[in-house]
Amino acid sequence: DSWIEKMKFPCTSCGQCCRKLNLALETDYNNVVLNEMRDNFPYKTLKDGSCEMLTEDGLCSVYETRPIFCNVAKSALLAGFTDLNAFYRTAAEYCNNIIREGGLDESYLVKF
Repeated sequence: DSWIEKMKFPCTSCGQCCRKLNLALETDYNNVVLNEMRDNFPYKTLKDGSCEMLTEDGLCSVYETRPIFCNVAKSALLAGFTDLNAFYRTAAEYCNNIIREGGLDESYLVKF
């Protein structure tokens, strides 16, 4: 875990990935492990596209025990990505796209 902590993804805690979980679950990741994690995601997606575990105040109610799919660093490692920086750049692009589409303030953009 210490290595993962050192290489932590620069998440801005905007919550957009939780509000638009449907988009993440509809994506083909071109990686068997990521697709398996996606296919076995344990929580429901609500009609508005959000995760059922998202609270009214925009926080994850299971954050400490969230699925690995919801943890960028652990997902990358489990999926066998050896270039974590490249994986993070791709994840940051995805994040920034849904942040912009959601009309969130530019301060939420992931800088990587």
